[in-house]
Amino acid sequence: MADTQPKPAKIEQLDNDYTRRLNRQHAATHRTGWLRHRRIRRALRIGAVFAVFAIILGIQLVRTNASLHTVNQQVATSERQLKQTKADSQDLKLQIKQLNNKDYLGQLIRSKYYYSKSDETIYSLPGDHANDVTAK
Repeated sequence: MADTQPKPAKIEQLDNDYTRRLNRQHAATHRTGWLRHRRIRRALRIGAVFAVFAIILGIQLVRTNASLHTVNQQVATSERQLKQTKADSQDLKLQIKQLNNKDYLGQLIRSKYYYSKSDETIYSLPGDHANDVTAK
């Protein structure tokens, strides 16, 4: 009784309409399960490709939005600088126009450098804190 294995039973399948119908149903069920699995895998692959494209496009949109924000800030800064430069230009044009006026020029020289006309006396007041004649 040492190495005795049970002998396989000799079972044969009946070949009648009922067993053939069961075999066809089993094969059809197996085939539809295989097709279902195949379709699910295909749908997952298509979904994965779509997700990759959506992520890439989303990243591009975020980068473009950030770039647009940076450019808008640069434009705003440039417009402020342009406005300031135009104001400075207007002030300089006015100053040039005034410097071409001899009366204004004489008044400016007398007040800034303490020059005087003949027979004119300049008085220094206590509220005048200028230590140098060129300081104003």
